[in-house]
Amino acid sequence: MKLRFLLFLVLLLPATCVAGVEDLFDIKPIADGVYAAIAKPAYKLNCNAAIIILGDGVLVVDTHSKPSAARALIEQIKKLTPKPVKFVVNTHFHWDHYQGNEAYPSSWPAGVEIISSEATRENIERIGIPRIKNEIVTMPQEIANLKKDLEKASSAEQKSAIQGNIRQAEAYFAELKLMQVTLPTMTFDRSLILRRGGRTVEILWLGRAHTDGDVFVFLPNEKVIVTGDALHGWTPFMGDSYPYDWIQTLDAAEKLDFNSVLGGHGDVMHGKLRFELWKSYFRDLMDRTAAVYAEGATLDEARKTVSDFLTKKYADKFDPNFPKSVTANVTKAYEVISFPR
Repeated sequence: MKLRFLLFLVLLLPATCVAGVEDLFDIKPIADGVYAAIAKPAYKLNCNAAIIILGDGVLVVDTHSKPSAARALIEQIKKLTPKPVKFVVNTHFHWDHYQGNEAYPSSWPAGVEIISSEATRENIERIGIPRIKNEIVTMPQEIANLKKDLEKASSAEQKSAIQGNIRQAEAYFAELKLMQVTLPTMTFDRSLILRRGGRTVEILWLGRAHTDGDVFVFLPNEKVIVTGDALHGWTPFMGDSYPYDWIQTLDAAEKLDFNSVLGGHGDVMHGKLRFELWKSYFRDLMDRTAAVYAEGATLDEARKTVSDFLTKKYADKFDPNFPKSVTANVTKAYEVISFPR
């Protein structure tokens, strides 16, 4: 009788209480007390995070697309150290880097400072919050489209993948409607330096790039730099970017003394070759788009001509989605050249 009662209680518990919170990140050591949390694939993607253990606490860089993902990482952090998270850094205002903010103060009510550039805090208020409201309106149609895709799926493998995406999309939508946007509590213009327990953490705004508020987190003693989406392992997303400034900002970051690089997406990188690749790509993108624009090419013509050129030169150097992603980048370049800010 007692055994049946215990089994009944177990069945009532949420799955996370029984099996433990799902590990959404692969934790990889970069240096002593410094870890990369590499986001595993998900329908609504999460960004990578950096976990930096300080003398009396922990600093985490970026908080992913939703509080549940942040809470999952918190459980993984607790396996690394009993120290509380005292600092969180938002590298920029995009949804997959800050929407998990609320999980940290609720996990450590004694106090967590959320740090960003002043521009990023303003962008979350001005752009980020309206984007959340818009997504609440548009998500039902997105889920409906997934269900239509499921009806058309022909193989068991396709059906299983789409069913997984539907579950993730519905869970994200439910969470989105309850999300409490948590703004940064500490901002700066150019740099903020933390010194804790013998560790120095430099949080640096080096210029406009992926957005106007991107920050780099630099550990000079460990020779590690965390770049957010100013540089990562995938094709650059340029929707809110400043392409010409981006080249100069990468130049400034590259002058720092580091060996290991953690970007917002993809695996840990080493050395500075990725910086050179991105700068070369941006120069070719802007120069070639400017040339065809000067010849009178329409946006559609520029998309085809420039995309073909860039795909031939760079497709094998970026992720497999490059041929699709590059078209949006050409559109951005054309807009910048034809309507300079």
